[in-house]
Amino acid sequence: MVVLLIGYGEVAIKGPGTRRRMENLLMRNIMEGLKKAGIEARVSRSQGRLLVEVSDDRAKDAVDLVSRVFGVKFVAPAREYVVHSINDIVNAAVREWASLVKDKVFAVRSHRVGVHGFTSMDINREVGAALRQYARGVDLERPDVELHIEVRGDRAYLFHEVVKGPGGLPLGSEGKVLALISGGLDSPVAAWFMMKRGAYVDAMFCSLAHPLDTLGFLRVAHELFSRWSIGYDASIHIINCSGLVNEIRGTVNPHLWNVVYKHILYRIAQAIAKSTNALGIVTGESLGQVSSQTLHNLMAASHGIDIPIYRPLIGLDKDEIVSYARMIGTYELSIKNEEFCAIFSEKPRTRATPEDVEAEVSKLSPGLIDEALSTMVTIKASSIPEVLKALEDSQDVDIDVVPRDAVVIDLRSKPEYESWHYPGAINANIDNVMDLVKSMGKDRVYVLYCSRGLSSRFVASELRRMGYRAFSISIEKLRDSYGKGQ
Repeated sequence: MVVLLIGYGEVAIKGPGTRRRMENLLMRNIMEGLKKAGIEARVSRSQGRLLVEVSDDRAKDAVDLVSRVFGVKFVAPAREYVVHSINDIVNAAVREWASLVKDKVFAVRSHRVGVHGFTSMDINREVGAALRQYARGVDLERPDVELHIEVRGDRAYLFHEVVKGPGGLPLGSEGKVLALISGGLDSPVAAWFMMKRGAYVDAMFCSLAHPLDTLGFLRVAHELFSRWSIGYDASIHIINCSGLVNEIRGTVNPHLWNVVYKHILYRIAQAIAKSTNALGIVTGESLGQVSSQTLHNLMAASHGIDIPIYRPLIGLDKDEIVSYARMIGTYELSIKNEEFCAIFSEKPRTRATPEDVEAEVSKLSPGLIDEALSTMVTIKASSIPEVLKALEDSQDVDIDVVPRDAVVIDLRSKPEYESWHYPGAINANIDNVMDLVKSMGKDRVYVLYCSRGLSSRFVASELRRMGYRAFSISIEKLRDSYGKGQ
């Protein structure tokens, strides 16, 4: 049997009532996570520590899981010994570590809770002397291995591995929020930070090219929630926002597309948050990172929103956000997801005013937000794998080869098109491509490509909904097949 010695930092300095509540919540989250993973365990409390007993064969899995529970500062797999004297500790240390310290320099670190006939320094000295004969030496400053002993009453816990946890507060100790998650780099990190501070986090995703972007989002969301939302099965709200994008592009001043779009997303999120008793919405915005995230534009986009908007990344640089994304485990998946850029102007305004946004929003259909909300599908985070499989099994928009007699449409800018294009491809942009295809009829096969893939997938998906046979192909496949510069 292995005992996981669990330390928690911030929880330990709370007042007695709050501390007891948070300890109970932390214990519940740990046990719920272990149970879900099929790991049998017993948990107990011991003056600033939690002790979790697990079998030897599941100890590694248990350490990995517990080290991802918010509120946990560290977890150490230990052996428990009953002790009546310092000699019992010394004998246990030799039994556990004689082979471990062979050809190494080591250090002994001890800590006691309770009344004993010896001090921590006595333990360090006696255990160090007993192990010295098996080792290359002792070095308290730069040891090859650190040996830890915690004595609690008549029990001693010996461990040499300490795995860092995320710290923070137990998940669920601070209520619930709704995070706007795109599947890109920033928003999953923002959601993670709110979890770390004890908030249950649900997610909202606006799909612009379903199922392509939905698949990318769900893969990121699965990594985020399955790894970190231990103790809470988040709700995932997926909304079809393609109609919203089309109306903004056709109605709003192009220099304000990004700010108006952001404002409408806030209003959609606000409606969901209020209906689900969430206490605010969360975004991945970082000040000045892009044009829609200037102080002026953030203020303009937020105008009229009457619930809090939390921006935990507001002061982080992109490099810092990337570092967190790597640590969380979402980085590799996020960088595979394309950003849909058709909603963003080439010359966005960086100093929009609330009055600007109000004037542009007034041009939109009164029922636009309700229409978007009517498309909402809500699933639980635990069901993401099943939803992903269903979407992947039905995915057939992407192709590898252009069919004979297909109409090939290049959605890139005119300079990019003139630099290189697939032989016979027609240059169109996202604003006029629908009219072009309608003029050519439904008896043709259409293949679209663009710089990064998402715009072509978006248009292909839209055309399919309208009854056309449409596909997307990557520009890399075209270049590989027909040669760069043809």
